[in-house]
Amino acid sequence: MKPNTVKKVLLLLLKDFSVTHTITSLANELHLSRVGGWKVIKKLEENNLIVVRPTGSGKTNTFLLKLNWDNVLVEKTLSLYLTEEALSQKRWKANFVELEGKMNFLILYGSILHFPQEAKDIDLVGISQKNKFVRIQQTIDKIQKTQSKKIHIINFTEMEFQEELLKPNKAFIETVKKGVILFGQDNFIQFMKKNT
Repeated sequence: MKPNTVKKVLLLLLKDFSVTHTITSLANELHLSRVGGWKVIKKLEENNLIVVRPTGSGKTNTFLLKLNWDNVLVEKTLSLYLTEEALSQKRWKANFVELEGKMNFLILYGSILHFPQEAKDIDLVGISQKNKFVRIQQTIDKIQKTQSKKIHIINFTEMEFQEELLKPNKAFIETVKKGVILFGQDNFIQFMKKNT
């Protein structure tokens, strides 16, 4: 089993909270065979990183998958994986470093992640206290002077962002699922833990 597959499974269970994943949905999402999905799940369950709960009975049993928040290694492992994702976006991490202390967490999302040359703008979602919004916008205005692409940031408090995700606002659910947490990985994990 590839470590990268374990990483993908754990990050999917963290970020894709709007779906209660089963072995089948997980295998489909990550383009694994059902047998391959089972192998990964069994390994994660043996290491106490996830909880597998059967529902139904007999041949129609479905197994629901959840992160095991009771195991402290889950948060540490997720923090490492989110940090690795952020480091794969060094350019953007460096460009927005001035925001690091001003936000609980910052998500980079959209076409800039996959097609930076073709992307028309830089999409961000920032979570912070409302009294920091003005300072954040001033920092963005300063950074904008050094960027050729328009910076598009949406700022929320934790409560506002939680409300958007619970509506459910599909655009922000996709932002969480496919975006990269540039800063505040541990804060993001705590936020998601409260909302799963």
